[in-house]
Amino acid sequence: DGMPGHVSLDTAEFEDLGDGRTKLVSTSIFLTGADRDGMVAAGMESGLQESYLALDRLLAELDA
Repeated sequence: DGMPGHVSLDTAEFEDLGDGRTKLVSTSIFLTGADRDGMVAAGMESGLQESYLALDRLLAELDA
């Protein structure tokens, strides 16, 4: 939920590393530094880490 009323532009780029591996580069751009700092203070970083761990588990299941 972060900071209602504040927005960010999020992009995800997938880079083929070969050998069946893919690199994900995620970028978030905020309108102001205060918006960025507020989102981090609201727990954005830990929420993203949880999301990426869930994605790792899902991809491991699909690969099995």
